[in-house]
Amino acid sequence: MSVSIVRCVLHRLLPVFFVCVGRSLEGDSLLGDERWYRIEFDGQPAGHELLLSEEISDPVLGRLRRCERETVLRLRRLGTDLSVRARLTTVEMQDGRLVRWNLRRAAADGVLLQRSGVWQDSIGAFEVRDGTGGAAVKSLVECPQQPRSPLIAGWLRTEFPEDARIWTTSVFFPESSESAELQFELTSKVQRTGDSETGTSAELMYEFRPLEFPEVERSTLIFRNGEFEGSDQRVLGARLSIRRSEPAKALGCESTEALDLQLRTMIPVTGSVEWGVDRTIQLSLRIPPELRGVLQSAEFQRVQEGVDGETRVILLDPAGKAAAARVRMKPGDILEYLGSGRWIDCANAEVARAAVLAAGNTSDPQVKCERLEEYVRSRMQFSALSTLQQPASAVLKSWRGDCTEHAVLLAALLRAEKIASRVVVGFVFVPRASAFAPHMWVEAFVEGSWRPLDSTLSPESSAVPRIRVSHSSLAVDSTGCVRVFADLLDFPGRTEISVARDSAAE
Repeated sequence: MSVSIVRCVLHRLLPVFFVCVGRSLEGDSLLGDERWYRIEFDGQPAGHELLLSEEISDPVLGRLRRCERETVLRLRRLGTDLSVRARLTTVEMQDGRLVRWNLRRAAADGVLLQRSGVWQDSIGAFEVRDGTGGAAVKSLVECPQQPRSPLIAGWLRTEFPEDARIWTTSVFFPESSESAELQFELTSKVQRTGDSETGTSAELMYEFRPLEFPEVERSTLIFRNGEFEGSDQRVLGARLSIRRSEPAKALGCESTEALDLQLRTMIPVTGSVEWGVDRTIQLSLRIPPELRGVLQSAEFQRVQEGVDGETRVILLDPAGKAAAARVRMKPGDILEYLGSGRWIDCANAEVARAAVLAAGNTSDPQVKCERLEEYVRSRMQFSALSTLQQPASAVLKSWRGDCTEHAVLLAALLRAEKIASRVVVGFVFVPRASAFAPHMWVEAFVEGSWRPLDSTLSPESSAVPRIRVSHSSLAVDSTGCVRVFADLLDFPGRTEISVARDSAAE
C-alpha cells in the first residue's frame, strides 16, 4: 500500500475510533467527565487522545451535542513521518448527524489545515470555509443526505438497528472535506462474568470499513457496559490500537511521577535573552512540523510562521510601555473565566474570605490583582512540580505547592473578587540555566486585556521572559492541569530556540 493511500486511510479512520462523553456544566447540561485514550502501534506508544462533550440547546434544532477531540499521533513507517496533531470540534444531533465542525490539524509533512463547515439543510450541503495558507476560501460540499459525525463511537451503539447485523450509513470527514459510506457489522455480543467486584459485563464488538476502500482491513470498535473501551486496526502490516487509559499513561508515561519528571525538562536557548530598548525580545524557534500553529499570538506575544520552518516569536514586556492588544470578549464568553469549579472553587467560603482580606477596601481591579498576587507569594511554601492537582480551597489550607497550586489559588482569589482569570502554560526563562522551563501562571482580564500574574516569582522578576503556549479556565476539567500541561510535552528535546538578531535595532 502506498504512503499516499496510508495517509488517506489514516485521515479517515483515526477520527472515528473515539467516543465523546458528557461533562459537568452549568445550566441544564448533562453531567459527565473527560476520557483519555492511549494510542499504540504494534504495542509501542504512539500518541494519545482526549475527548470531551457537553449537551447544548439550539432554539431551532433543540438538544445538540458539542464534542471536542484532541489528538496527538507520533508515527513513523516506511521511512515516512506520519505524525499528526489535531483538534476537532463538532456540534451534532443526538443521532450523530453533523451540524457544524471546526478542524485544526498540523502534520509532520508541514501541512497545516484549518477548516470549518456548517450544514445548510435547504441545499443539502456543508458550507465549508478553508483558512489554510492565508486567505479564507469558501465552498459547498454537497451530500446525498446529512452525514453523521466522524466521532462514530459517540452514536454507533444507539443508532445501529436493533435487529440488524450489518448496517451502512454516511459519515463526513473534515480532513478530506467529503462524506463516505461506512459499513458496520455487529460481530460479537458477549456477557462476561468477572470477579465479585466487577460482576457481569456486557461487551459489544463492531467491525467497519469504508465501502470505497475494500482493500483496507476492517477496524474493530469495542464497547463494555455501554462505554467505548478501544479499537483495533491493521495498518501497514502492524496493529494500531487505542485503549482507554489514565491520563499519565495516555501521555506515554508509566506514572504521574514520570510525567512530572518529563515536565521538568528545559529547552536551551542560544544567545543573550534580554529586553531590548523597545522592551521586546525576538526569538527564533525550530519546532517539529506537527507543532506548527500551536503557538498563538496573544496580548504580549506575537507569533509569525515562516515559510522555511522557522517560527518567529516576539515577546513584549508586560511592564513596558508597549500597548497590549485589547480583546473583544462577549458577555457569555467571559462567564467561563468567572465561574467556580472543581479546581478553581472560588465559591468556597474560605476562599471568598481570604480574597476579601487580601484585596482590602480598594475597588481598583489592577490594585486588587497586585494585592492578591502578593498575598499568595508571601505565604506559599514551594514544593517540586507535580501534576497531581488540589482545589484552591485545599491549597489555602496547606499553603504548599508548585506553580500549579500557585496558579489555581491565585485564579480562585481573583474570581472571588469578580475578576476574570485563567491559568496559562508555557515556558519561562531561567537565567542561571540559559534555558526555558515549563511553567504555569495566571492571566487576569483587566481593562480589556489579559494581564499575566505570577506569584511564584519575586516582584523584581515580574518582567521575566515567557513563551505562552495555551490557557484553560479549569472550570470543568476533571483531570485539572494534566490536560493543560499535555500541550508542552512535545517541545523539550525537539525544539531549538535562539535569540533572533534584529538588524534595525542594531
